[in-house]
Amino acid sequence: MIHDYYGSKLKMISFEKWVEDKKKGEKNWNEKSEEEKYKTWLDEVFIVPLAQSKKEIQERLKNDKSIQGFYPNTTDLQNLPQNSVLIKISFTLKKPYTSKDEGEFHIINNRVFENPIVRDKLTGLPMVRPSTWKGHLRFAAEMVERNEEEKKKIIKRLFGSEPREDEVLKGRLYFFPTFFKEEAEKDVITPLKRDTRTPTKKGPIPLEVIKPGKNGDFYLLYLPYPKGKDFKEDEIKEDLEFLAKILKLMFYTYGFSAKKTSGFGVIRKLESKDVDVHPEDKKGYFSNLYTEVNKTVNHGVYK
Repeated sequence: MIHDYYGSKLKMISFEKWVEDKKKGEKNWNEKSEEEKYKTWLDEVFIVPLAQSKKEIQERLKNDKSIQGFYPNTTDLQNLPQNSVLIKISFTLKKPYTSKDEGEFHIINNRVFENPIVRDKLTGLPMVRPSTWKGHLRFAAEMVERNEEEKKKIIKRLFGSEPREDEVLKGRLYFFPTFFKEEAEKDVITPLKRDTRTPTKKGPIPLEVIKPGKNGDFYLLYLPYPKGKDFKEDEIKEDLEFLAKILKLMFYTYGFSAKKTSGFGVIRKLESKDVDVHPEDKKGYFSNLYTEVNKTVNHGVYK
């Protein structure tokens, strides 16, 4: 439906009429196959103008729309259960961030780009989806060194039950999108073989990235509900301590980006002012994020 909207803004010309015009003004036109002609027609008449129209509309929305409406604020906590905690982390990328927007295309230098970064459909801003945050944070949770049975219980409380489980339990963590106000940039990576670390036959892969030095805001809401039959107040302390550990692992060690095995998606050292926690008496749980940097940071291979 959204493509129908953008398509309505285009001035379409039939393939037959377009071919007639090309015959008059382009040499060696008859040497091209019908498939080549059709692909060129799609690019010139439909794909490129469609993407340009979409980009123009999104640029206007980007200037007109405020992203603050996507986020909770401290007054919202007044209506939530006791011991709810809102965490905001203002970070700066140390390594690039990238993601893959399936089924979309983007225009860079008037050419269709096939590996665009994920963008918000309304504003056009590059973004990290809530589901992406959840997936990477859960991955970090599995990496925590702890008694496996205890760890499994905490992970289930925070992230909810697995799809294959009979008991359906909603997690206590609520994730929000992160928007990058700076535009993504084109980059190229060279895939390497895992065993020899030499380039594969695929060759360089172009992709869009948010470059190091760019800023974003991470929001996370902890809601100590559902409590379950065997709920104990100590669970809240246990949850928050575990949450602080996995946030540190995700941001400093494993990253939250596609290509994280190449070091993508880790951040620069945070300061106390970068970590905002409400209620304020819960901020101490997260002091590990700014008092020291994890010495096992994945520095990656990105240059």
